[in-house]
Amino acid sequence: MDAIYGSGLRTDATSGGQTIPNGGTVPAYYSLNTGVEQSFNVGKKRTLKARLDIVNVTDNVYELRDGSGVGVNAAQYGERRGIFGSLAYAFLVRT
Repeated sequence: MDAIYGSGLRTDATSGGQTIPNGGTVPAYYSLNTGVEQSFNVGKKRTLKARLDIVNVTDNVYELRDGSGVGVNAAQYGERRGIFGSLAYAFLVRT
């Protein structure tokens, strides 16, 4: 299990009716991720590994950048919840 925390990228701010380039930040965000792996012996020196990962377990919707700020032209959002699985088969290779 791991967690990612972002304090927010720079964005434009408005003060007294004037825009201040990179004068503010987007809100902070976090993402919790987890994964599990299990190995199974399927023969002499052969192994099957099954893995399951869940990214952004709490399904937070967060904005990485809002499209303002110096050099930023479009809003960008963080990844939503994702569930990923894999199988790996390891076998002995004779040389």
